[in-house]
Amino acid sequence: MEISAATRARLDGVKDGLDRNNLVDFAIVQQELEIPEPRPQAVPHLWRWDAVKPWLAQAYEGVSLEEVHRRTLAFRNPGLGGRPFAATSLFMSISMYFPGDEAGVHRHMASASRFLLEGAGGFTTVGGEKCVLERGDLVITPNGQWHDHGNDGDEPIVWVNVLDIPMTEFFNAVMTEWDYYETDAASNSGEPIKKKMQTISAPRDYSRLLFGSGGIVPRFGPERRGEGAHSPMFLYKWEDTATTLRALRGEAGSPFDGILVEYTDPLTGASVVPTLSFNAQLLRPGEETRTHRHTASAIYCVLEGEGYTEVDGKRLDWAENDLFVVPGWSWHRHVNTRPGKDAVLYTVTDRPAQEKLGYYREQAKLAGGEIAEVAPWPNFDPERRASAGL
Repeated sequence: MEISAATRARLDGVKDGLDRNNLVDFAIVQQELEIPEPRPQAVPHLWRWDAVKPWLAQAYEGVSLEEVHRRTLAFRNPGLGGRPFAATSLFMSISMYFPGDEAGVHRHMASASRFLLEGAGGFTTVGGEKCVLERGDLVITPNGQWHDHGNDGDEPIVWVNVLDIPMTEFFNAVMTEWDYYETDAASNSGEPIKKKMQTISAPRDYSRLLFGSGGIVPRFGPERRGEGAHSPMFLYKWEDTATTLRALRGEAGSPFDGILVEYTDPLTGASVVPTLSFNAQLLRPGEETRTHRHTASAIYCVLEGEGYTEVDGKRLDWAENDLFVVPGWSWHRHVNTRPGKDAVLYTVTDRPAQEKLGYYREQAKLAGGEIAEVAPWPNFDPERRASAGL
């Protein structure tokens, strides 16, 4: 809509008064806020493991955790103006823990996850359960859950962290607590004692013990762990995920993601935390997925194989342990380029948050170039509602 010269002159005439009262003529900002499609911010980007990993040791060799709390490097998307985020809504980093390390117990508003790539003996203790990780294992630390980290092994371990920090920051809800206290039965005073690490109160493999049989869960109390809307299962073992993927490889799968499985809350089937979805996907030898796009942003980590992901015409060639990001509303497809070998990707997206807020939309590109709605906008049709007596 064009603004007439007379109207523009009138608005210009009141600008100083509006500025003094911290007001803005909406016509000025309308073109920024009422746009037909999301404005590009984060860009498609790939971080090669052989280029990234050496910087962990170079940056932190000989540096004590007592000084830095974490030996962690955050992934910075080139499109976000220097902010330490992999995508507009997703934070990703890699951490290294040396043998004997103990990173003190704490909790925060952001929901977090760890996914082990290298080494053995690394652990995260969540709510009294010591979760010992092997390659490909996922441990979640839902918001508000006390947790600590360490390495009981004899070699350094490296894992990938993904958190919803950008979303938490957007709502101005970022907060972290480091002072952790436990009641000690041996204490004469009975007063809670500040501790660096949690006391282990659950048996080894407790998550698996409670929820290791699909469709069968205990109903006598221990399944209710924590007070948040999150999964009570904290550790997801890769061997279980890999077995499921292999068993399903004969199915047609998703035209956009191949054989795709999601880590879920065993009590509800929902995502493990309210804001993030954790997934694993298998691309069979030579498999090429169809092109689609969605408002959700996605982070990928390559567990097995080689291939590429084409994002808005940009080709991201990936191999084992590489990490890459597909920003929201970007056309993309995946290709496994290795004959006779599967490719397996670990994926984290912000889809659950978008679905809860009513923001999620997905489209597919057909062979002729036409665009089809997969998950469309809500369709409010007044005529249909009237004919239905609504």
